Amino acid sequence: MVKLSERKLRGFTLIELLVVIAIIAILVALLLPAVQQAREAARRTQCKNNLKQLGLALHNYESTYGMFPPSRINLSNPTFQISWNTMILPYIEQDNAYRQYNTNVNWFNVVNDPVTTIQLPAFLCPSTPGSRPVPTVTLYTALSGGARTDQPLWGYNDYGSINAVRNAFIVMAGLPSIGTKDAMGAMGRGPGGTKIRDITDGTSNTLLLGEGAGRPRQYIGRQPGLNPRVGNVAFGTQFTADGWGWADINNGFSIDGANSAGLQNDTSSSGATTIVGRCTMNCTNDSELYSFHTGGIQTVLADGSVRFLSENMSAAVLAGAITLQGGEVIGEF
Repeated sequence: MVKLSERKLRGFTLIELLVVIAIIAILVALLLPAVQQAREAARRTQCKNNLKQLGLALHNYESTYGMFPPSRINLSNPTFQISWNTMILPYIEQDNAYRQYNTNVNWFNVVNDPVTTIQLPAFLCPSTPGSRPVPTVTLYTALSGGARTDQPLWGYNDYGSINAVRNAFIVMAGLPSIGTKDAMGAMGRGPGGTKIRDITDGTSNTLLLGEGAGRPRQYIGRQPGLNPRVGNVAFGTQFTADGWGWADINNGFSIDGANSAGLQNDTSSSGATTIVGRCTMNCTNDSELYSFHTGGIQTVLADGSVRFLSENMSAAVLAGAITLQGGEVIGEF
């Protein structure tokens, strides 16, 4: 009988250890993408729920005032406007913030900083990367509309009102030119808002909100950009030219379309157009529809529903879904 003390205690050999490590590495490689996909699915769901909350808030506002809020409007002072986000604060359980907001001064006035610097989860899409730069003092004045030389961290906003579709986009889509700059959407600029009866194209065929994620950092494709707009040096090298705070009256957009390099089509005040590309979404977040979801963006329709729009969506159908009285027959989208 062999005594226990005489047994040789045998450990793992080097080859066995390498095999085990290789197996673990293979399992991690197989499981990590699935985990990442599950996390993104959860973030996308939360983003959709935020938009559902905003859609409900817009309808509650419409029930109270008989119209949807425009992208921006004058209230107590004819000079100072407030954003659609500010108007719906009472309907997203932010009534105290709304009461503290001073409508007798500009949204970027220091008086409103205690409100406008609040980060509100309802206006943020979790799919957006967490790191966002704050513009330098030099650029900040241009971005804010003037009068500020400091750098308050305004509350970010990943969703924008879809105010209009520009003639450049309409021409890009292969449709007849409308001869003017804009074909207005249901969230067009004030002074009056859009009544449901005004949406003759149908509330299930008309967009209210869409994603414009990642601002103020400008993105081209999925990479941070370098030059927002040709000739628009005032806005610097890595920031979007449109508004990025939820209180910013310029945080909505009128859709022009762009090319893969992020340069936008152009529509002059007369309706004349310059077409540089045929990208409808996710090419740049500078005044265009943009998200960090794979394959498209999420939107809110005038009936309050949330719909995911594919990047492969026809430009003509998207143009028709933006106008409220265009008379287009767009079918399913």
